[in-house]
Amino acid sequence: MNKLVFIVEDDLVQQKMLRHHFEELLGNYVVKTFTDPNEMFAHLKDKPFAVVLDHFFSNKSDKTGLDYLKKLKKSHASIPVVYYTTLNDDAVRTKVMTLGAEDYIIKDSASLVRLRTALDAISTKKKGFLTKLFKR
Repeated sequence: MNKLVFIVEDDLVQQKMLRHHFEELLGNYVVKTFTDPNEMFAHLKDKPFAVVLDHFFSNKSDKTGLDYLKKLKKSHASIPVVYYTTLNDDAVRTKVMTLGAEDYIIKDSASLVRLRTALDAISTKKKGFLTKLFKR
């Protein structure tokens, strides 16, 4: 069964590359992309397996991925979030992890591998939780 992953990324080239990587190359994910984080919130009823959230958005808002991460964790705390950014900043990384993200991944030549590893780790955690739940 394929897992639904939301990717919130305003760069259309990045969107297409991520969709291709997860749907075509890995084959075990279905990707829904959003350029605007607010649009993603309207689709949370689809119950994504995880959200990959960018930090910077080119829309004319002064909000960053941190603002949307806070909002997402407040309304849907159980949805795992992988923060995906060009920003290599330890203070932002600490804030992201404090807010409850599963991982902080910097966009570079190895980021696709790290994204897959992060999603695999989320999958393993969820399976572990279900195994413990049904062992009672």
